[in-house]
Amino acid sequence: MAKEPNDDVFRNLAKAMEEMIRNMPGDEPPRFIGCTIISGSGDDGRIFHLDDFEDDFDYDIVEDSGYFYITLELSGEESSAPSVEFLDQEVRVTIDGREFEVPLSSPIHKEESRFGIKNGVMDIICRKLN
Repeated sequence: MAKEPNDDVFRNLAKAMEEMIRNMPGDEPPRFIGCTIISGSGDDGRIFHLDDFEDDFDYDIVEDSGYFYITLELSGEESSAPSVEFLDQEVRVTIDGREFEVPLSSPIHKEESRFGIKNGVMDIICRKLN
């Protein structure tokens, strides 16, 4: 395959992006909200929305001195009942074979945590390990 004139530019751009991501501050891994790369000319181009490729898993989490409260809305189109697994410092939710993790800022009592589903809303309550 012939070497394209912009190959080195894209390779250097990828290296620069990796370095920036690796050195970002904070405890959580970075998330991409959007990205645009324009190369060449004469083409109308294509637009890709990340939402088309990522699994949607929106949840709310509230924390007080003794508990984590996690709430998420189910679509109502699930083919099987969702399940929840309580780990040391994380909650793993499985919906239609897809797993989603909810990281927690402190360890929990796995045996004393519970979840329920009512009217298409899943409520998860995790007791903190004190």
